[in-house]
Amino acid sequence: MIEQSKLEVPGEFDVVGWEMPEIAGDRRAHDFGDPDDERLATLRDEFDLEAVVADAADDLQAILALKRWVRSRWDHGWSMSYRTVTDALDILREAQRGEQFNCGHYSRVFAACATALGIPARQVSLGLAGCSFPRGHDVGNVGHSVAEAWCNELRGWVAMDCDLNVHYERDGLPLSALEVHDAWLSEQAAQVTRVHDEPAFVVPSGPTVEVLTELMPDCRGFDDEMVALKFERFGRHDAMDYYARLRVGGMEWLDERCPPTFVRHFAPGPAVRYTNHAPDLYPTLNAVRIGAAPRWDEAGAALTITLEHCAPWFEHYEASIDGRAYARGPWEQREASFDWPMREGLNRLEARTVNRRGRPGIVSALQIAYARAIW
Repeated sequence: MIEQSKLEVPGEFDVVGWEMPEIAGDRRAHDFGDPDDERLATLRDEFDLEAVVADAADDLQAILALKRWVRSRWDHGWSMSYRTVTDALDILREAQRGEQFNCGHYSRVFAACATALGIPARQVSLGLAGCSFPRGHDVGNVGHSVAEAWCNELRGWVAMDCDLNVHYERDGLPLSALEVHDAWLSEQAAQVTRVHDEPAFVVPSGPTVEVLTELMPDCRGFDDEMVALKFERFGRHDAMDYYARLRVGGMEWLDERCPPTFVRHFAPGPAVRYTNHAPDLYPTLNAVRIGAAPRWDEAGAALTITLEHCAPWFEHYEASIDGRAYARGPWEQREASFDWPMREGLNRLEARTVNRRGRPGIVSALQIAYARAIW
């Protein structure tokens, strides 16, 4: 019986290589928006966002180019338009008229523009460490807002501060907000490089300060000198200290080095869900998991390939198949399941997703050595 079974097997299938990113978290737990939303489509066309990233060689360069562009639209300040703008398109239109906005508007515009381009992004809220602040003394601004974008080639999230026009690197690699947070609370800030870009941050002064005092009663009496002092503190560590506490959507990172507070600005804080499990806030995106099962018939041996993805705005799969090791064939659209015929020797398959904006995801690969049976 065993000898007969051997005769029915066409040969040996051996996995000799693979390149598959770890898939962590659940992207479905997050709302990444819709790049085909009517307002985002108008934003993309009216401000020619494709041109902003046209010269970018990869995702990271596109993200950095977009950060610089968003920062260039206005200088940090305040506007009575705060009360009327509803989204990034409104903000950019008002900025064209000379209105100025703050960190939350920068991060909101960046996230919307990235989404319109097919790059997953979101806002991250930051807060200084402390206990039920402020307690009877003026500590100034205690919050900040930055954006994070998913970078395919880094296989992770990168934090972009469009307000200060800065991002953070460690050993030459851009960091996420959580990685900045960890470096700050671990007293390893000196190991983090703050990468400044142009245009640089401009301290607000003049008419926009007058608007601030009208918008926010607590700031009445502020003048250019007072505002400059506040922003001197804000920029002391390039805002790294603000990463002590961070929140994405309605979920806040829980860290024993910086426990949460429930009373903020003399009032109960908002309802928050806490987590200390990084994949809850940082799911893997745009990756493909490859499954394979052997089959054979009169036409020869093959592997039945199955593909699973974690890509927002998924449009289709693409695969590149070639019989030679480390050589890539043309990318061709594929279904979630298909047959991969085996050739004698080395066989290599690469797979990726493509989203609705035509942006490809991370490449996963499987390399198989196949030898026909000689019994």
